[in-house]
Amino acid sequence: MYTQDKAQGPFGKQDKYGGFERGKFGKFKDHFGGYHPFKEMFAKKMSSHKPVNITEHDNDFTIRLYAGGLDKSLFKIAVKDQVLTLSYTNEEDYKNEHMIYQEFYPNSFERRFQLTEKVLEDQISASYDNGILTVVLPKNPEKNKPSQAVEVN
Repeated sequence: MYTQDKAQGPFGKQDKYGGFERGKFGKFKDHFGGYHPFKEMFAKKMSSHKPVNITEHDNDFTIRLYAGGLDKSLFKIAVKDQVLTLSYTNEEDYKNEHMIYQEFYPNSFERRFQLTEKVLEDQISASYDNGILTVVLPKNPEKNKPSQAVEVN
């Protein structure tokens, strides 16, 4: 049985502030009234930072950016002054929806990477598959020469 200030949602019991009750966080809940004062600020900031992995192969460098659940057509990739910019612009407004709990914020983001002459800027390619944006940066064979061993006498 719930009291007047509690509501039953499809995912269990919620308190009057919209937060789900968690037994082991009782002291926090008692202190802040069930509402984390920085939850929304941190959640939006963290969802706008997309993690990347960068690998080097014989003929190219590959950037893999994790960006699950996004629309492929909204990505923009540009190179200017040896800076690679990967961006995503989301113009949808979710504020009109009645959100009962939110952890996913499909925010816009931008990541920049400083390039060198070791990359052929005019041959960069990209694909988006299974939530991973893959950007292939072909190596410039003239600038990517193997290191030379120097003997010490």
